[in-house]
Amino acid sequence: MHDVKSRSLIDTIYQNLKNDILQEKLAKGEKLSENTLAQEFHCSRTPVRESLKRLEQDGFIVIVPHSGSYVKDSTKNEYQQLTEVRAYLEALAIRLDCHNRVSAQQLEELLDEMDTIGESGTIDIQLFNTLHYRFHYNLVHLANNQLLDQMWGRLNLNESVLMSYQGLSKAGIKKTQTEHRRLIQAIKNGNAKDGEKCMLLHLWRKREQFRAEAQKG
Repeated sequence: MHDVKSRSLIDTIYQNLKNDILQEKLAKGEKLSENTLAQEFHCSRTPVRESLKRLEQDGFIVIVPHSGSYVKDSTKNEYQQLTEVRAYLEALAIRLDCHNRVSAQQLEELLDEMDTIGESGTIDIQLFNTLHYRFHYNLVHLANNQLLDQMWGRLNLNESVLMSYQGLSKAGIKKTQTEHRRLIQAIKNGNAKDGEKCMLLHLWRKREQFRAEAQKG
């Protein structure tokens, strides 16, 4: 019974810290104090330490011996590698979406909201990034594959990673949305081959942006 409670507490701390990192409530490079976290979660340092170990294993933080735990600040090269893996995970996701003939209504509603932002006088960057993240998250989640969900979740994706190095110009949003609509159409048609192709082209363009930035240093 005690083991179950302990594991539940570790999971709770892990999930809360993970969400804070993804939502950028914890800044890159920020130090995480075991004592402060133990007070915050009303527990000893042991479950906090176990949660931090999990976060390090999943690539969210870095534990430096004799120094402490820090929110990881990924390099441009790491973002490029992340996008390479992500491209094939999401290609699989859309293949499953097409095969299972899932409803695209939820995805279309998100795109409609994103279109509205792109057409407005002043672009709400934060809202667009949030909706963009939800679009890709939902596309993966609709595949109804728990292992795929877990693998995608471990990529340490957040709104800023999705949009890094991609200017939020009206032209840029229009291009992105055109690619998104093609993904939706593939799902509606149940065309897995076309869906995979569109997804790989969509995300490989992102990968090339990261690669170009990495080469600049």
